[in-house]
Amino acid sequence: MKTKVAVIYGGETEREVSVMSSKEVLKALDETKYEVIPIEIPENGGAAWVGELIAAAPDVVLLGLHGGIGEDGSLQGLLECLRIPYVGSKVQGSAIGLDKAMSKLIMRARHIPVADDVFITRGEEPGRFHDEIARLGFPLVVKPNRNGSSIGVSIVADWTALGKAVAEVQALDDDILIEKYIRGQEVTCGVIETRDGLEVLTVLDIDADAGDAFYDYHAKYFNEMTKIEFSSQPGFMQNMIQGIAKDVFRALNCSGYGRVDMIVSEEQVYVLEINTLPGLTAHSLIPKAARGKGLDFGAFLDKLIEFSAR
Repeated sequence: MKTKVAVIYGGETEREVSVMSSKEVLKALDETKYEVIPIEIPENGGAAWVGELIAAAPDVVLLGLHGGIGEDGSLQGLLECLRIPYVGSKVQGSAIGLDKAMSKLIMRARHIPVADDVFITRGEEPGRFHDEIARLGFPLVVKPNRNGSSIGVSIVADWTALGKAVAEVQALDDDILIEKYIRGQEVTCGVIETRDGLEVLTVLDIDADAGDAFYDYHAKYFNEMTKIEFSSQPGFMQNMIQGIAKDVFRALNCSGYGRVDMIVSEEQVYVLEINTLPGLTAHSLIPKAARGKGLDFGAFLDKLIEFSAR
């Protein structure tokens, strides 16, 4: 009997990436193994899709959403209430993973290196934090606290650029995270949860094309010149990166799979963030990292489903 797999995608937040990811997932799922049921959350909201999900009665759900209700624990909570198994982190791990400031508090408590930062909640006046920001020193990275896909992220070199970047985050109605910019090689490492424990994927080096200031939304999904290569870091450094990826996954109570983004600077590894629902497009990192372990995309999805399905 085939395993019934529902693929939920769409939504309002990061919809374009969600649709691209889900197309790749639907193509890769083996129709001889799975009965695949696509379920779209419409852009304008509405709850009809919940009825579709209940009627489908899937054995497991693959979440093709990014950010928003798909990644903040909300949809996970619904699936828990409906007692439908799903791939990926549960309610708590999803909520923590999407909240960069909270994630960093936990990582610091677990002695996992992260960049120094100033955190400004919605409604607070950024000017009150002038001295704290000055102590960080330019350049700085300005981020929305809960957005993904590097939407709203800026690197700034002076106070004028900082003011513009802060306004951009405020327009997204999010808290503001201002971090000390760390120069180095950006790397990423995927983690899969299996019945035998955590398995790390191949470490990847990321080099954005010169047309992109950093590995931003455009570089992630549209720039063919962005270089994503199997890491050239020394073996001991790759082992360190993989060990830190596991530590982050455990510390933030994640499950299923995830991707930990880091910066290597002078043989020190700093964690940038964890992605509990990483992109699965043709440009995405997890599928390439899985290939480094001898897993094509279909086999990678098989591993996720086998672990999570009832």
